[in-house]
Amino acid sequence: MLSLILAILLIWLFFKLGIGLIKIFFFLITAGLIFVFCAYLLVPFLVLLLIGGLAWAVIR
Repeated sequence: MLSLILAILLIWLFFKLGIGLIKIFFFLITAGLIFVFCAYLLVPFLVLLLIGGLAWAVIR
C-alpha cells in the first residue's frame, strides 16, 4: 500500500515538474536496458575475472 502511494506521489510530482509520460517511459526502457547489460554481460565477465584471479593465486 505504501509503495502504491509513493508511486502515485512520484507520478504527480513528475507531472508538476513538467516531466512528460514519454520521458518517464524512456527512462524505464533505459533502466531496463542497463539492467540487462549488467545481468547478462557484466556479471559473467566479473565471474571469469574472479575465477582467473583465484586460479592465479592458487598456482602462484
